[in-house]
Amino acid sequence: MLKVYRVSCAAVAIFCAMLMAEAVAAEVVVADGEVTITRDEFEAALASAPSKIQALGATDVGDRLEFISGLVEVRKLAAVADTLTSESPGYWDLFFELLAVKRQFAYDQEVRKIDFPNPENLAREYYKTQKDKYATKPELRGSSHILLASPPGLPREEVRARAQELLDQLRAGADFTDYVDQYSDDKGTKARDGALAKQIRFGDPSITPPYSEALFSIEAIGEYAEITDSQFGIHIIRLDSIEEGGYYEYDEVRSAIYSDISAEFRSLASRTISRKYGISDDAFIDGPAMEELFEPYKQSEP
Repeated sequence: MLKVYRVSCAAVAIFCAMLMAEAVAAEVVVADGEVTITRDEFEAALASAPSKIQALGATDVGDRLEFISGLVEVRKLAAVADTLTSESPGYWDLFFELLAVKRQFAYDQEVRKIDFPNPENLAREYYKTQKDKYATKPELRGSSHILLASPPGLPREEVRARAQELLDQLRAGADFTDYVDQYSDDKGTKARDGALAKQIRFGDPSITPPYSEALFSIEAIGEYAEITDSQFGIHIIRLDSIEEGGYYEYDEVRSAIYSDISAEFRSLASRTISRKYGISDDAFIDGPAMEELFEPYKQSEP
């Protein structure tokens, strides 16, 4: 069935006038007062709409009209904004927001024109020449501990002496698991027989530094560090495993290298575009006017 949409006389007049104008080749599909929407514009707006809106508009005339009404409303309100003057509240905020949007659009277009080298080839070259920076694989160590809790600021002599006594007994052959169960105040590791939940690298930011330093001072698996003070108390630390360091494979660090290359590309693009569009040597700057404009912002000397 052919569906007919009613429009005002003014809209029909505008529509007919546009059809008759030789300079206008675009087909108008919506007209309401001074607002007109061309077929290309409508098609682009519809293509960018959520899929649910697209489907509803395709099957329900009411939803279709609501979508069209939204497009018209945007344009009418935009037309109101075009009538604002520099004296209108918020005018300069709008002015600079529009300027920023246009600048970003033009910037993105300029970036697309820049011929960047193949990132994959460059990334592989970075991997070869900067392997220590991108691919160093640190040694990882697994450990267990017994914690004798002691809040900061309180005397620790007795706690330290007790920890040394336990350490001497462990080095003499006492059962570590039994001692964890009897003496450790760390409930989290106690449930795992004293083991930390993960292997750590030297200087791991998630581990208190004294623990990390003590762990990496141990020479062999199964041996203990000297008793160690931290903000939590006194630790008895045992080395459980060592995963040797080395280098990661290229595929394991590729994304990190790509990220750096992308940042370099963006920096290069910014410098290139700034040189092209920055102020030229032929620009005129009214010096006295600048002095007057900046005068209110001068800070008094101390």
